[in-house]
Amino acid sequence: MNQKRVAIFLDNSNIFHNIKKIKKSNPSWVCLYDPLFLAKKLAGKLNLVYVGFYCVRPPSYLLAGSDTEKRKYNIAQKYYGEIEKLNSVAVKFGYLKGTRGDLHEKNLDTRISTDMVTMAALDEYDVAILISNDGDYESAVENTKKFKKKIVVAFFKGSLSWSLRENSDNLRRMRRCFFVKLDGLEKFCHEDAILDNSES
Repeated sequence: MNQKRVAIFLDNSNIFHNIKKIKKSNPSWVCLYDPLFLAKKLAGKLNLVYVGFYCVRPPSYLLAGSDTEKRKYNIAQKYYGEIEKLNSVAVKFGYLKGTRGDLHEKNLDTRISTDMVTMAALDEYDVAILISNDGDYESAVENTKKFKKKIVVAFFKGSLSWSLRENSDNLRRMRRCFFVKLDGLEKFCHEDAILDNSES
């Protein structure tokens, strides 16, 4: 029997928000994580055929702000730049809409959902692993399963949506050992300085 192909979809905003909450009680968790290491941990012995990293660039107004805001911008840009160097990771950007203090990420959930369903329709994988606790992916999961694909939701304890829990074929709880700091970012010791768009 052929080895099953797995495609991994990382909702970085959701991952980051969850890690940031966890770090309040367990500072050992890593925010500037290596998405390829995480994907390989989740794929295990399956044939990893796709790693999609979905994120939003920081707002440019930070460059005209305080030293802290400039640092947030530079760390985020450096982080995304290092991930783009990973040949096996596809970086997909959404965008921010709104005004300072009221920013909203757009076209991020849509890109993940579209890629998940389209790739299923084209038979590019057998198993989809979605890393998110967000119930907005309910329709994407339901439509992906119409193509006889297995859905695994990798979640953070305490905030998994009911719809994802009910519609997934399997659940994987995220663990500290899945997250290591991405190479090239060693000088950024204070990880919480990385941009959190929901608080910009």
